[in-house]
Amino acid sequence: MLKLPIFILLWLGFLLIKIPTALLGLIMVPAIYRFRFTGYENLPWWTRPWANPEDWEGNGNGSGSLPLWWVNAHGVNFKSFFQYHAIRNPANGLRSFEWIDMDIDPARVEYRRSHAIVNFEPGNLRRLKIKTAWYIAWQGYQAGFQVYHIWSDDRHLNIKFGWRVDPSDADTSLPKNMGVDDASFATKFLLYRRG
Repeated sequence: MLKLPIFILLWLGFLLIKIPTALLGLIMVPAIYRFRFTGYENLPWWTRPWANPEDWEGNGNGSGSLPLWWVNAHGVNFKSFFQYHAIRNPANGLRSFEWIDMDIDPARVEYRRSHAIVNFEPGNLRRLKIKTAWYIAWQGYQAGFQVYHIWSDDRHLNIKFGWRVDPSDADTSLPKNMGVDDASFATKFLLYRRG
């Protein structure tokens, strides 16, 4: 893993962009609330760091620029909008900037992993009776890693950090989601998540 020091430097560099953008989002997300029913392509340029293209109005997966699963759990009011875009997914619109996002090319994805699987979701790990699993995947110098530890039948630890690239992205036979183009940067630490 000779690239690891470069991965770490790039992660730190991205955090120097993401953290201030996320903090500014505490002010900017309320300002863009009035654009929640505006199609993504029609948003003012200054809204982009806080308007995640995957979630924004016009992609048919929810209402008021919130995904349907979030709307069903939290509604479509200001509080719900603020919690989703400023707290849960802060600065996720940074993925719309080509110079810092990741466009996944399956032929260039490399990885190391703890188990010979590509689906690291908790349900799959439980089904395979795997207690702890991890991977690090990269394309060029953009990398991401994820660790899972299964505590019980319904609780697990999940740490995810770096660009959203995983071993399944190297498999051209699998269906791809929107994250393949403009893959975002994840920072997740869930000690005792249900699911």
